[in-house]
Amino acid sequence: MAAVNGYSSNYSYGYGYDSYQNSKINSSSWTENAEQAANKMKEDLGISTSESSSTAKATSSASTFLMEYQTRLEELEAAAAKLQTSKKDNVFSKYEAALAEASKTQIVGSDGTVTNKELDEAEDAVVDATKEFMDKLNDTISYLSKNSGHSATVAFQLASLKRTIPSEKGLAKIGISIDTSGKLKMDEDKFREALQKDPNLVKDVLGGQFGMAERAGEKATTILDMSVNEIMDKEEVSDTYTGSNSSSSSSGSTSSASSKSAMSDSFRQFATFAKSGAYNLSNYYAVSMLNILV
Repeated sequence: MAAVNGYSSNYSYGYGYDSYQNSKINSSSWTENAEQAANKMKEDLGISTSESSSTAKATSSASTFLMEYQTRLEELEAAAAKLQTSKKDNVFSKYEAALAEASKTQIVGSDGTVTNKELDEAEDAVVDATKEFMDKLNDTISYLSKNSGHSATVAFQLASLKRTIPSEKGLAKIGISIDTSGKLKMDEDKFREALQKDPNLVKDVLGGQFGMAERAGEKATTILDMSVNEIMDKEEVSDTYTGSNSSSSSSGSTSSASSKSAMSDSFRQFATFAKSGAYNLSNYYAVSMLNILV
């Protein structure tokens, strides 16, 4: 057959083996071309290889911190809500309802002890919710203690979360203490005794208006409402990055209202970006975002 553009074709068996061989992509050559294109783009942007590497590492570290911080704050917020008397269906409301019904459903066992299944379950729910909240607060404070060097704002948030914890004397009344490492610890037997003896005291210390869960939960929500720039002590992002926010601001406010935590748009956008990769030279928007943390 005739040669077309320098390639001989054999159509007796479809396209022919020779045609296939000549049309294959040279993967080694393609990789070299891709690397050359990436280096060319770095040169155009005025970024050296060593600078881009350090920038990528810094951004990866900051991205990982922010995403983990977000997760811990949301978990703390959710755990605190279970104890907050200002929240619907909190465990103290259910416990009080069970107490009110206790006299109607008491069951006397063969050994003479009085039991009530609904009340026991409600008490267990308070204990479990308190343990969960303490664990989440301990974890968040511990995490920030290890990462407070990211910014002065992060260090301030750490101090603020620590201030949500009442005095040791007040905590001791409901069976909670602070160990040598600064973590909250529960003596379950003493906690249950305090709950049975004076449920209002336990409720006030934990979930009341100025209770530990109320203050810590509100603090977590406040931090989640902040922008990435505020948390990392950076100036506002340029219009190149934030310009797209105007068109989606209305839908963003709607989704925030239904979200478990009303996190700001910029925090969410940064988290989404971080998940897609710390450094993407093929996207000028990504490069501009990296400047936030440089």
